[in-house]
Amino acid sequence: MTFLDISSEARGGAWVIHLRGFLDVHTHELLRETIREHLAQGRSKFVLDMAQLTYIGSSGIEVILSTVQPLRDKGGDMALTGMSPKIYKVFDLLGLTALLTIRPTLDEGLALFEG
Repeated sequence: MTFLDISSEARGGAWVIHLRGFLDVHTHELLRETIREHLAQGRSKFVLDMAQLTYIGSSGIEVILSTVQPLRDKGGDMALTGMSPKIYKVFDLLGLTALLTIRPTLDEGLALFEG
């Protein structure tokens, strides 16, 4: 069985969602629910810290894709940070690097929401 550990913290003008483990068909609802809880509290700027994410499957990618446009429609956004080369390659092969805001480090992702 796969696991996903999620923690959140306010940093600057955004909420950082730290992911550790596997984001797949067994765990994607944990991320969806975390995002839903933040949205219910009026939050619209997120940095998804993927530095400790080991694996992402199509269901995890779907959660991200289904979240980004509604955030942008509300004046917010989601930056993806800390991707391993393996995970970045998945996003690149799917053509998602042109659609999503991806930064190498958490600090670079947070900088997008300063000011």
